[in-house]
Amino acid sequence: MTGTVLDPSAPARIVGPEMPGATVDTREAFARLTEEYPDENVEAARHAFLMSKLHLVRTHPDVELADRERVVTAMAERLELGYEAMRTPVPGGVGYGVYYNEVFKRAFATGTALGWDIICPSAPGGNVDDYLYVTAMNRAVLGVEAFVSYYAQTPPRFKVYDWARPATPWQLDIPLSSLGPYLRTVASHGEIFQVMGVTNTTVEVASGTWRNEVQLWNASTGNQDLVYQFDYAATLAQQTAADYNGSWGPIVETFQTAYAGTIPLGGLAISLVTRDVNGNWGPWGLLPWYNSYIRTDNVGFYVQFLDPNYNFSVKS
Repeated sequence: MTGTVLDPSAPARIVGPEMPGATVDTREAFARLTEEYPDENVEAARHAFLMSKLHLVRTHPDVELADRERVVTAMAERLELGYEAMRTPVPGGVGYGVYYNEVFKRAFATGTALGWDIICPSAPGGNVDDYLYVTAMNRAVLGVEAFVSYYAQTPPRFKVYDWARPATPWQLDIPLSSLGPYLRTVASHGEIFQVMGVTNTTVEVASGTWRNEVQLWNASTGNQDLVYQFDYAATLAQQTAADYNGSWGPIVETFQTAYAGTIPLGGLAISLVTRDVNGNWGPWGLLPWYNSYIRTDNVGFYVQFLDPNYNFSVKS
């Protein structure tokens, strides 16, 4: 496998022979692409996204049965969803993916960052006729999801949802076909995958002020491009709360009861870095099995390979 991911505020995470280049601010260009290529079903897509999160809370293995409805209700209120929406059943869940152990999820003080290569084919194939995500968070409760979204067999989209701004829809929402420089192919376990290198960071930039950032690795220029940034008021207690948000690493998030015939999806070189109470970033490290566990909701996906727990590919 080859590839490079560089977080501009943390030490470089290098995977493979390439050297990281300069960081380039491309936020205006990405905001413009979101305006130029709108999703016609943006409200329906956001509703499906939020309903799926409620479903994942209800089925989260670390949420006690007695607490689930309380957690679901609190989350629905925060997201301004009505009572009926809370009771609507949602199929699917987690086709396969990585969740952080509770201790590791909360083990940062002034910043956390996740870097990984999303395995993202140009179509999911198989019987996909609803939404299907390859998504992740960086442990922070108010962090972002920067992910690839599939809907049936239509062209996939790259989206950013900021949990510090839950009342608004996607901050970025761009067809993958418009992001050619950020797509490349890598080899792993004898197969060739199309991937997108994504880093998302949540960091305290001043006392009580946190920043969410998303960067994409530009394979054509050798630069790490800053595509999204947002500053907001928060506390460390909010960012590291014993909350469902932030608990999932890279996962294949599903919306159907069963899948068959899909093309491989997953994540490669899943790495994290932690910033301590003094503002010092530690080294990047591949996500180990002892800080995480695998969740699968048995909707038809099976494992092609798993390097615990920093590389995985699944298909149905």
